[in-house]
Amino acid sequence: MSLAARFADREDLRLLGPNLRTQASNLLKADLETLTVQSVQAWIVLGNAYGADCEWATESLYFGIAIRTAHIIRLHEAHAGETAVEHEVRLRVWWSLYMLDRWSAAGLGTPRQMANRHMSQQLPREEHVFHTLSSSQQDWPEPRRLGMWAYMITLVEVFGPIQDFNRTLSTGILDQATVTDTVARLGSRLEHWRQSLPSDLSLDPQTMALHQQRGHGRTFVALHLGYYHYGTLLYFSYLDGSAAQLPLADMYAQRCREYASALSDLLRTSYEMEGCEVMYNIVGHMAVVSSSVLIHNLLFGDQRELDNARGRLESNFRIIMKLKSWWPSVDRMKARLFMFQKACLQSIDQRTHKVDHWMVEFLLEHGNVLDERSQLEGDTPSPHDVSSTSPTTQAVFERSRLTRSALSALN
Repeated sequence: MSLAARFADREDLRLLGPNLRTQASNLLKADLETLTVQSVQAWIVLGNAYGADCEWATESLYFGIAIRTAHIIRLHEAHAGETAVEHEVRLRVWWSLYMLDRWSAAGLGTPRQMANRHMSQQLPREEHVFHTLSSSQQDWPEPRRLGMWAYMITLVEVFGPIQDFNRTLSTGILDQATVTDTVARLGSRLEHWRQSLPSDLSLDPQTMALHQQRGHGRTFVALHLGYYHYGTLLYFSYLDGSAAQLPLADMYAQRCREYASALSDLLRTSYEMEGCEVMYNIVGHMAVVSSSVLIHNLLFGDQRELDNARGRLESNFRIIMKLKSWWPSVDRMKARLFMFQKACLQSIDQRTHKVDHWMVEFLLEHGNVLDERSQLEGDTPSPHDVSSTSPTTQAVFERSRLTRSALSALN
């Protein structure tokens, strides 16, 4: 009720949220030693309710209780006598925790608590079949196809290594060969995932309409948003102007721009199709990261890209503002975008997107307070620091003026 209150049309109902959340927290704490599937679900929902109001540490704590409870009751294992629905619910709760752990740990810069998936572990089944099962049905009907949540899980497995790569990259200890090999390996994993999708899960207007009709449009969009977001993070460091001499630098920088643009386009499309609008708060962070790449397009992109980049930036911002009306945490994400803009406009060269410690906080740690970025001089050099190809002072000035104008219109 606390989590749902923010979506109410009436203000008096929306204002009930904090009090309901406190009551829920007290009830769960009083029942802490009850270890059931339902208690795991309750801790997850309560954690999300706190995260929605920027109380990320409390969110992480409650997720941690849910994860420990799930391990104790061996949530992911089959239990004698359970129905097909009961078994599938247990799996879905387990894998929800797995995904939450990857995102929550990234958001606060803390260690992940759940081990990598074992290939023998069963993944969630097809959504629209699951929703047709009767509560007493013992067996899953044939054929047993994997569902969208299963592909979300195999995709999020790449997210952890991408996080780890960017964190290590920011320390400056990686040599260029290691960077090149790591990006190629993780990029291959992303591409293999995309190619492994069955035809009815590939992104196109027909499949999107199909899942909209089935009532799973938002899940379908979320699946592909994750793919574009992780790809943006993987190739982000190649936007740094000093990466120009690295192998495949131009191609990887272009991929980053393509992923960020595709994310923006999919977000806009989702809000144009009823039942496909992605409404969870972390979408705000995805839109902010996508926007940071679009800012790079405005500053350094081809002249022909400027109108499209500006249009996508405006579209991202409209969706961020829509999300902000539901989730106070998105207001802090919006503030991070304008802090990023300020850091870019204070720079005099193409190192605005260098992956240093501050940039890792911006890209990953959406739950932490982001301080103003210090000047780049004196930072630990990255393996990309092989040359600088700064544009002329006049060109920088003109692009900075254009970028400042575009973002000022949004603020």
